[in-house]
This record gives sequence, C-alpha cells and structure tokens, in this order.
Amino acid sequence: MSDVKVSVGNVEIISLSDGTGENLMKNVFPDVPPAEWKRYPDFISPEGKLKSNYGCFAIRSGGKTILVDTGIGPGYPGRLLDEMREKGVDVNEIAIVAITHIHPDHVGWNITRENGQERLTFPKAKYWIPKTDWDFYREPPFVKEMVLPLEKLGALELVDGKTPISSEVTMVPTPGHTPGHMSIAISSQGQQGFILGDIAGQPFQAEETAWEMSFDNDKALASRTREAILGGLERDGSLVGGGHFAPPSFGRFVRSEGRRYWHGL
Repeated sequence: MSDVKVSVGNVEIISLSDGTGENLMKNVFPDVPPAEWKRYPDFISPEGKLKSNYGCFAIRSGGKTILVDTGIGPGYPGRLLDEMREKGVDVNEIAIVAITHIHPDHVGWNITRENGQERLTFPKAKYWIPKTDWDFYREPPFVKEMVLPLEKLGALELVDGKTPISSEVTMVPTPGHTPGHMSIAISSQGQQGFILGDIAGQPFQAEETAWEMSFDNDKALASRTREAILGGLERDGSLVGGGHFAPPSFGRFVRSEGRRYWHGL
C-alpha cells in the first residue's frame, strides 16, 4: 500500500477513511447494460456490489490544517476520529472544514451530540459549505442534524464561486453531482493537486465519464463536469485524491493506448 501522506509542493495531504460500504452496481449505475461490466471485473463483488470508501483528506497549507469532508459519521459507525489520531491529525488543529457537497457521507462528523447537547466535532474550525447546496438542501433529516446546526453554533461560512482557502488551496465549483458541488484545487511550487469530491465515485469512471450515477442531481451536467475536469487533470498531471476510491485514494489520471485510466500511487 502506498503512503497515506503525499506532498504537492509545500502542501501536505493526508488520506483519511471513515470506513467503507457497498452498493449494488445496478442501483448506482442503473442505465449501464450488464455486458458493459465485463470490462471491469475487479471492481465488482460476486454479489454484484461495488465497494465505496468514505474518504476524507487533511491538508496542511500555510500554517493551517484543512479537513475536506467529514465522512459518514458515528451512526454508521464511521472511524474518522480514530483515523485522525492514528495519522497524527488533532481535531483541535482543524482551522477549516471544507465540505465538497451536502450528502450524508460527507457531513457525518460535523456535529457531536453529548447528553442532549450539540457541539462542533472540530471545535476551532469554521465549516465552509457551498451556498448553492445550503440553499437547496434544507429538509432531509441528516441536513437538520449535521448541517443546519452549524449556523447557530457560529461556525458556518457559505462559499459561492471560486474561493481561496489559503494561497495554495482553493475551492472550485464542479456542479452536477449536487447543485453546489465543489472540489479542492491545490497549486504549490509549480505542482498541481486536486481533491475530487464526488465528481467520480469509482476509478473506472476515468474512462466511462458518460455513465450516469443515480446519486447525481443533474446527471447530464455531472457527466459534462466529469469529462471536463478529468480531462484537465490528465493533461496537467495533477496528483488527485479520490475520496470514494480505495484508500489511500491517491493517484493520477493518465492516458495509454487511447484511453484514460486511473493510476493509483
């Protein structure tokens, strides 16, 4: 297994996992004909399921630590806090929690409840949330439990459009999976990095960018975004973190014999 820590110039990125789950492939990609799956046997279990990592990333840049997404949470149960301790990331060092989008497997550790009281799991952090998602998602129970309390706890920062987090790290709009979906772009010392969020949920989408996922809010827009972003990452050789890819989730999109594929580190 490759190292869980990588560097992009002066920026350190640490891969974290909140655990893994499985979904039937026909539920995730309902419009893909069964014959198409023969090209990707390594990703499918005998029961016809796809495994998914609930990945997060800690980024150290310019003297601050940024946590990208907070996993599926303790109800699963997730193990993000144990992962952080094992990998030397203290909850109190997190200055910013950058949420790529408001889905339950990306906001699960935002809030901790003890004795009927709500508190921030990352007590010194501001939580940066895409404004378009904040405006769109109000009613789901997980939003009421893990997202809306950020406002009354004084930790909410709404992000609209391309927004620098540090001089080396920027949140960038990548809509389609959700209306306000954002990814994390990193540029330091002439090197490039990128945290996908849910632009792609499986490595084989490097080639199959047109395959529509049932979880995509706007499937056509998600496919266009996927092709545009993955094509750009291939061209510039960015080091990529794919949160739902098998941990430690780092690699690059490369081209060989006329096709793009995911090359894990």
